[in-house]
Amino acid sequence: MSKRSWNLSKSLRVKIFSSILPVVSLLLFIMPGSGNIPAQASETAVQTQFAADDFGQWSQSSIYGQNYMGSTKVADWKQLWCAGWTDPSCSDYNQLYADLILRPCMTDTDRACLDGLEVSNSQNSLEKLSFYKEATSQKIASYVFKSDVGLKSTNIPAGGGLSVWKSSESNPDGTPRYFASHVLLRYLSSCPADAPKSACSIALSDFKGSVFPVTLTPGTGCTGFALSGECVISKNFAGSERVAMTLRMDKNLTGWIFGRMQNADFSVTPIDTDYNKIRIEGDVTLVPELSASVSKSTISQYPTLEKYLKTFFTVGRWGTGDPGVGSANWGGGTSTSYESFLKDPTTDLFAVNFDKFSLFTGFEDVLKPFSPPASNNGRNIMRSTNSIFWSFGANAYFGNNQCSADKTKLNGMVVTNATIYDKGPPEFVDGSLNYKVAGIHTNLDGSLFRGRYTYIVRSDTARCYYHFSSAPIQAKVEIVSAANVTEVASVLVSEKDGFIKLQADNFTFSSPTIKVKLTQVQPVVPATVVPVPPASTVAPATAVAPAPTLKLKKSTITCTKGKLVKKVTGTPPKCPAGYKS
Repeated sequence: MSKRSWNLSKSLRVKIFSSILPVVSLLLFIMPGSGNIPAQASETAVQTQFAADDFGQWSQSSIYGQNYMGSTKVADWKQLWCAGWTDPSCSDYNQLYADLILRPCMTDTDRACLDGLEVSNSQNSLEKLSFYKEATSQKIASYVFKSDVGLKSTNIPAGGGLSVWKSSESNPDGTPRYFASHVLLRYLSSCPADAPKSACSIALSDFKGSVFPVTLTPGTGCTGFALSGECVISKNFAGSERVAMTLRMDKNLTGWIFGRMQNADFSVTPIDTDYNKIRIEGDVTLVPELSASVSKSTISQYPTLEKYLKTFFTVGRWGTGDPGVGSANWGGGTSTSYESFLKDPTTDLFAVNFDKFSLFTGFEDVLKPFSPPASNNGRNIMRSTNSIFWSFGANAYFGNNQCSADKTKLNGMVVTNATIYDKGPPEFVDGSLNYKVAGIHTNLDGSLFRGRYTYIVRSDTARCYYHFSSAPIQAKVEIVSAANVTEVASVLVSEKDGFIKLQADNFTFSSPTIKVKLTQVQPVVPATVVPVPPASTVAPATAVAPAPTLKLKKSTITCTKGKLVKKVTGTPPKCPAGYKS
């Protein structure tokens, strides 16, 4: 999308609901506040938004949870806010969450920390930035969590605040060039009811990170993050920057990284028996953020939306993951029928609480670009942007696929400029790795919005899926639309340092599935040739009839190796190593 056409969308401003507080073990989200696109004065509307960043940045490291008080009723539960792991007021809990902002590494021996930040400079090369300051927010000391579960201890890192890093170059206007980094780790601890503390367990569930440019102004009454005597003011990316972040992370973080960047690179290097050095690099990318508002009196003009709403307000679910009608967490009230929904005031369906692909399909015909405004509710800080991002997230792997079972590895990375994407690894279905995305089909100027997708997977993981050898791998990427129309994207494939990288560009939206099919050229098995002795240069003593020329006849045999079957032709044919005829 051109800068001109994207800027037009800034008139479509909607307040995003960004408060997030856990109230049950599944972490239901309470979204207070309003301020959406207004419907006409005499009309009520149904509204939704798809922001590229649902929750922004945590304002500080926090530990919080619930004591169920022996009740299954949420209203009876006691909400806990903890100053630290040893806070007496949190000594008795059923669920505890630790959201810890990763602190910068200060020494070579530091672990679970932000090792470094790099940003492209005026020569288009990556410059290693120097650490400047850390936000003056709550700090959580590191902690050793001991448990009888598995008879092990878990080293929990310290939690700090947003960190600011400085370039050796200045901005074009001569001001210092700063970037902020926010990396958040989430730990979940569960305690069985009426059990000793030693029965409690803890696990690193996920982490997420982002980088963005900032300026610093003197002051103390900051509306966002504060340093010592300075306020951090968020700025927009220009759109040409490349960013790299290096982390020292616990090896127990397994699974996949996903995010908002392009032309990405990703590497994992062991530091010691317990920690890896993870480096994530990529270009910033534009992600169209979308919103919709439809007057309830005109819903019948949009058959897909009407079907979605009737199904949701009648059955309660339209796609896995959607909350039930009447539930406090779907965000728009307590309507339990379509008729009552139509009579209700303006209804907001918060995308974060729904199956986003189902919600997107319902509203697709009326979605338009918008720019969420900045906000700060005391827990989460949302920054206003031009929808250009560099961010990532990762979920720990809890599945049972044997190809991803190694708990000491991150298996890969998926990044895209799609508004919505699967937050997990591609699914292996019928010989292809499938990944679903959704986004706007056309820009405001009518041109097609072009999708970009980078998929980096461990070589041994990919070969496990396909039972491949160590020979080079080829790939074909197909983009299959919701209407089952196939489009072949431009594809770049490479293999380096134990990772296979696939990059698909120039495909269109709205709800396509990206299908990656890996193939491997089988090695050619040379035929066995029986040599013909050379003719003698000495004339025979007795003339005899010349021997007939030996003609080798080709034949074909079938070779097997487990479930693999291969036809080999030769003179005579011979099965390759490991195969039997």
